[in-house]
Amino acid sequence: MPNQFSPSLLYLWPRRTLHIGQLPEPVQFSQAAASLTVSLEGAFSYRTSGMTTPRWCRSLLLPPGDSVTVDTGTAMIGTCYLDALGQDYAWLRRQMKDVGEGAAIDVPREAEFRSLFRRLHGTPQPSDVAYASLESVINPLQSDYPEVDVRVAKVVALIRESVEINRSVEELAQSVNLSVPRLIQLFRHHVGVPIRRYRQWHRLFVTTIGVAQGKSLTQAAVEAGFTDSAHFSHTFRSTLGLKPSDVLTVLGQTELIAPNQPVMESEFSP
Repeated sequence: MPNQFSPSLLYLWPRRTLHIGQLPEPVQFSQAAASLTVSLEGAFSYRTSGMTTPRWCRSLLLPPGDSVTVDTGTAMIGTCYLDALGQDYAWLRRQMKDVGEGAAIDVPREAEFRSLFRRLHGTPQPSDVAYASLESVINPLQSDYPEVDVRVAKVVALIRESVEINRSVEELAQSVNLSVPRLIQLFRHHVGVPIRRYRQWHRLFVTTIGVAQGKSLTQAAVEAGFTDSAHFSHTFRSTLGLKPSDVLTVLGQTELIAPNQPVMESEFSP
């Protein structure tokens, strides 16, 4: 059984993000991206907003936008935040056991995920090698992912390419020849959260990239579009369920591996 302070590993890719380690405490959060969590040891408990009592599992797929409480105890887990446009989520969910509220358990190839996460945690691999290994477990036959709406994909790309700018919904809608109500509807349907929420989520990702590249947390947060440290801290806690100081303590023992490619790379090309 690993101790409470086992080192963690964090891979940051444009399409997905992978954390392998322990949660410092049970957390309640509202995520802005779909996630797949696989325990490296025993079962863990979770409870979504529509559940009255916790349930136990060894692998869990969650959609974006829902509020969830996760308690992994001292177990090591691997959590992969999936692509923003929902291709990974749609691909995996139809292969898993539906437990309602958009959640699913018993991921196919669970043992392979567990084995891969253990190997990466024990011997971290370069970004491109680790990504290829993860892709081979998610989609071993290289099947086509579900199609995406190219207009929503373009809006996601615009947000990513200019993360420090608060482009208005009107500007984004005009860029893809949609009315504002129609864009809001399509974006929520395909991404799972409102435009503003996705932009905040991506800013957290960009901030972490900056820290991984050696910038101070304040500098990285401001460059990612946060107005100040208080804005960053509020967004961090409301999104991830932890105070930044909690995570910085963990990050002090975390190996961060950032991608070589720019962070605005397309979300929907594997």
